[in-house]
Amino acid sequence: MRHVLVLVVLAVVLNAQFTWWVVYSLRENSVRLSLERQLMLEELRRAALGLTMRLRALEASVPLGLLPSPRPPFTSVVLVPGPLEQPFWEAREGGLALRLPRPGGLVAELFLPQEAIARWLEEEAPGAVLLPPGAPRPRGGEVVPLGSSFAGYALTPDRERWSVATVHYQRRVLMVVTEGAFFWLGMAAVVALLWRMLRQESVLEKQRQNFISAVTHELKTPIAGIRLALETVLSGRAQGSSGEMFLRNALTDAERLENLVEKILDLSRFASGVHRLHIELADLSQLVEEELAAAMPRAEARGIAVEAEIAPGVMVPHDGEGVAIILSNLLENAFKYAAAENPQVWVRLWVEGGQAVLEVADNGIGIPREELSKIFGVFYRGGDEVARRTPGTGIGLFVAQEIAKAHGGKLVAESEGPGKGARFRLLLPGAAQVDREGELEYDEANGEVSHGS
Repeated sequence: MRHVLVLVVLAVVLNAQFTWWVVYSLRENSVRLSLERQLMLEELRRAALGLTMRLRALEASVPLGLLPSPRPPFTSVVLVPGPLEQPFWEAREGGLALRLPRPGGLVAELFLPQEAIARWLEEEAPGAVLLPPGAPRPRGGEVVPLGSSFAGYALTPDRERWSVATVHYQRRVLMVVTEGAFFWLGMAAVVALLWRMLRQESVLEKQRQNFISAVTHELKTPIAGIRLALETVLSGRAQGSSGEMFLRNALTDAERLENLVEKILDLSRFASGVHRLHIELADLSQLVEEELAAAMPRAEARGIAVEAEIAPGVMVPHDGEGVAIILSNLLENAFKYAAAENPQVWVRLWVEGGQAVLEVADNGIGIPREELSKIFGVFYRGGDEVARRTPGTGIGLFVAQEIAKAHGGKLVAESEGPGKGARFRLLLPGAAQVDREGELEYDEANGEVSHGS
């Protein structure tokens, strides 16, 4: 429990630390995008200033006299009448026109194409876009005007560069959010597993306590019976037939005690995987008949009617000791939980689909549907009051299931509900029924049974 608490505290600390990292990363990404935006605008302002200075310098370099021909970067010179007191830049289609006052009330118009302006702009701010007057401004974008004297021209950032910065920002945010969600889901899974482990540990601890209580009771009862019988005989209070009866009772209690010890030994051998099964081809019908004959005295002593339908010559690869333990546990359960009035137990054996099917059924208290998947758990005993009052340790079915799995088969339980009896089926693969003369051979590598020549 202490280790689990440490893990829980560690999970909470890691969750808080990672949450702080997510918040910090998102804030840092936002600041980074803002800085990139400001950097692009500063580059635009610098480019706008440089472009303005070039145009001013070009305006100042034009000679005061009449120009006989255009000079680069101008493409044409036109003299038109009109009053003008100072130089003025006017927007024209495809560029700018520099209007200069001339003597005699004339105005010289020098045309500067937009291609020349674009070349200068490329030198100042590569990728920036020159927007003419009246052009739509980009939504959500910033523009930097060239100045009122340049007819409303403005610069806007390279949209591709701005889009790349935005996409990178979105990717970083997505990465952080995805990692955060993955981590939080992982932490939730860890917490759920810890909670499940705590619950399983609690249930297992309760089952262990029930097992210890049941074993203690199962041990004390026969020991007390043996002690009482021996003390009575040794004291001389029981002689003759009476003394013989006490000794027989002591022998019965000793057998009960031996049976309990054998169950605990089976649990340690088969559940831990230490015991290696000796699987060989043998007659399962004969084994079932022998075990049933050995169990009949117990059934008769309890007044239980046993009906058997055992198909002859069922040959299947199996470990005789292991299958005997399974059948013994199934018969013991059937005898214990059979109906109080007119108790009946049915034992059947047949071959179906290449499998040997061994069935033990009773007309007893039955098994609730929600417990059918739990009864094979170690130390588990049904929650029904009758089941709790019935002597038992909760390890027989667990051992039987482990042995069945070791054979490559399975043990299943069926019941229509409380009071309608229970049915257990042991399925063992590789079975065949001998119905004619001939020997059977068992291929251990493939697990197959075939007739020999």
